[in-house]
Amino acid sequence: MTEENIRTINMQQWIKIIFISCILAQIFLIICDYVFNYQDIFEDKSIRRIWNIARENSIPTWFAAMQAQALGITVFLIASIQTPSISRLKLWIWILIGMFFLWIGIDDMAEIHEKLGGAIERMISKNGQEEWGGLIGILLKNPSFAWHAFIAPFFAVCGLLIALFLWTAFWQHNLTRYLVLGFGCWIIAQGIDFTEGLENIDDFYLYLKDSLGIEEKYGVSHTIKLIEEELEMLGTTLLWIGFLHYFANIANGIHIKLVK
Repeated sequence: MTEENIRTINMQQWIKIIFISCILAQIFLIICDYVFNYQDIFEDKSIRRIWNIARENSIPTWFAAMQAQALGITVFLIASIQTPSISRLKLWIWILIGMFFLWIGIDDMAEIHEKLGGAIERMISKNGQEEWGGLIGILLKNPSFAWHAFIAPFFAVCGLLIALFLWTAFWQHNLTRYLVLGFGCWIIAQGIDFTEGLENIDDFYLYLKDSLGIEEKYGVSHTIKLIEEELEMLGTTLLWIGFLHYFANIANGIHIKLVK
């Protein structure tokens, strides 16, 4: 490989560009949400929903899903770089972590966890909730959305196992703050989502509306949903930046040769 064929990539510069771009994109989405949904410059609901952060199947949802997909691909790149130096077991764990983040992106866009959680609850409830005891009986008493009872625990366990597996590796590169902040944003966001499904949440929204002098209850509920979605996006950004830094550290000086 001759010197003129070598291309040097400044990863720190690119990571900074990616981080700033993601943050600016999230600010842009907030502005568009406000302009199209609060200012209501278009009366047509379909136009408003394109930029509505509180609704699925919108540009904000697409952005959040693409971030998660990019995070998953980054994890796959880390696995490929480390292949010669780690055991087969660790390699498969890295691959599974990448698949988890890819699935998060797919799930976010297709609302799989909400639909699956509701379907499971309806199937179980066909026999009557009073007939179920033990763990299923406890889950059926969940006061919020069904997915928090039947799907969220799986995601929580996966997140915990991923954090435990990565802690030592990230600690060696002084990157654990990205795990803490990233997963922390996700946890807070899901906590907010849980409160949104509570039976008496409308009373709380009305209380905030009257206390803050907001004209409509929608202004409160929409803002809380916006905060939840933005926290999820920010958490994904922080995790992605952390994994990019890790990739940059382990790939430092590596030459990649492309062949036909």
